[in-house]
Amino acid sequence: MTARSDRLEAARIFREVALAAGFSRFGVARAEAPARFERFRDWIAAGRHAGMAYLERTADVRSRPQNLLPDAKSVVCLAAPYRTDALCAQDGSILARYAAGPDYHGTLRKRAIHVARAAVARIAGPVRWRVCVDSTPLAERSFAAAAGLGWIGKNGCLIDRELGSYLLLAEIVTDLDLPPDDPVAELCGSCVRCLESCPTGAFLEPGLLDAARCLAYWTIEHRGPLPDAVKESVGNRVFGCDICQEACPWNGPVRPDATDPEVPTRAEWLQMGKGEWRRRFGATALNRAGRRGIQRNAAASAGATGDRALLPALGRAAEIADRGFSDAARWAIDRLTPPPATSKGLR
Repeated sequence: MTARSDRLEAARIFREVALAAGFSRFGVARAEAPARFERFRDWIAAGRHAGMAYLERTADVRSRPQNLLPDAKSVVCLAAPYRTDALCAQDGSILARYAAGPDYHGTLRKRAIHVARAAVARIAGPVRWRVCVDSTPLAERSFAAAAGLGWIGKNGCLIDRELGSYLLLAEIVTDLDLPPDDPVAELCGSCVRCLESCPTGAFLEPGLLDAARCLAYWTIEHRGPLPDAVKESVGNRVFGCDICQEACPWNGPVRPDATDPEVPTRAEWLQMGKGEWRRRFGATALNRAGRRGIQRNAAASAGATGDRALLPALGRAAEIADRGFSDAARWAIDRLTPPPATSKGLR
């Protein structure tokens, strides 16, 4: 397919099918290193990725779609909005919004595969393609920005002027030579609300995140015990952190009084067994942290928020063999237990 009319028609078909499948944004980027990708390489070289060694291993792959699909010429970029209300339990503990419902890795991949198959069925000639969602080593935010789906904000999130930054991304890498879309202008201006809102000062400058200071990294990606400074900062966050997005004026107002009865409280997390975990959360994005990871976070949150009612549950958790969980439980117990009174000798 080389004629411009054929290329335009193929792109039109992809767009039509994508929007019909429920994706809210569609764009095409060239299958070449996206603009500013060198910043990602510099970020890795500076060690700002903390313990996420997989990012370092795949750094060279992420900007070259040809590593995923030989002869790739275009990256079809798709975006779908997710929940905008806070995902809050009745005790005030909070999960990252994207964790609501079934794991998006599977649901979004199925929708993107449907788009690819339905579009290719209407295009003459053989077409090769591969669907990517998050875990596939592709610089998806950079390609989405190159395709005009939004701009990358100062907090590193892709932002759409109408949908904000609560967006899930998927890509279809293809050997079709589709006409690329133009990037959109960056509209953050002088606003730095996202940077100023971060409770741990994880942003070293606009667009430069130190993952070793980020609550989302510690509560989702990190395995094992949390540093005491992180435990102090966790607050109500037991999985992820949306604070920099909540502060963004391109997103809607937060509803802090809204609670979801399906979200477990810290007490429920602490006592949750394997069977209940598999039944309720085995097919959700929470599996990235795992049951013990979230229990660790819940124990730290109990200490950080002063929830003394959980002392009995924390006492049992302190005896669990998992190092991260038991360490957080002991830390919380120490924080919640007042020091013994000291008696002064009589003069």
